[in-house]
Amino acid sequence: TMRTLIIFCFSCLCFTCFAQKNKQSAFDFGYTHQFPIGNLAERFGDNSAIGFSFMQEKENNIFYGIQGNYLFSNNVKDTTIFDNITTTTGAIIGADGQYANINLMERGFDAHLFVGYALHFNEQNLSGFYFSGGLGFLQHQIFIDTKNQNAPQLDEDYKKGYDRLTNGISSKWEATYRYYNKSGKFQMYAGVNMTLAYTSIQREYLFDKMEYTPDTKSWDKLAGVKMGIIIPIHRKNEEEFHYY
Repeated sequence: TMRTLIIFCFSCLCFTCFAQKNKQSAFDFGYTHQFPIGNLAERFGDNSAIGFSFMQEKENNIFYGIQGNYLFSNNVKDTTIFDNITTTTGAIIGADGQYANINLMERGFDAHLFVGYALHFNEQNLSGFYFSGGLGFLQHQIFIDTKNQNAPQLDEDYKKGYDRLTNGISSKWEATYRYYNKSGKFQMYAGVNMTLAYTSIQREYLFDKMEYTPDTKSWDKLAGVKMGIIIPIHRKNEEEFHYY
């Protein structure tokens, strides 16, 4: 299958990397602004993601590593999920007879192993374009915040019938420019990425639709613009490199 072929190619690249000496190792911490595409855009608007990664680059300019991100936003488009438990004005009545203040938010995370190639304009300078692809996992859901109000219709068990918890295997493709300053105090990166995930809803029953969750999968797509800082922890023959 295609997934097996991708995993095989990824393993071969990693084996090639391990046979080379390290050129650099670094931690990255950054922010990504993401834009959903296709079906996912019907449920959520744009979101933010904060995350970290660890990477190693070898002498042959091949690099690899691991990254993870926490996804969040207040931009939930699907506001009809509570239609069967609200009043005609769209309000939810709490156990005390008062209107309950309910907020809907997006929450999720992703984690990927990645491998790529660095294009340096000067081999004595680590700055340059870094292109990578990765395999991993994506999860997202509608976070229902009841603000600790007593709303029996939305206790912890009932929330699961509305939150659309969704996850699945994913791939991520990135192109970034990494800048290394000679002083070592100003290292940063900026770039773009695309996440493509094959996902399904993990809840068995959808309360708002009053039906069992269809046994179907969907392609979730997120386009992102990212930037962050680089914290180098090792550079081979550091005195031989020059940073601009």
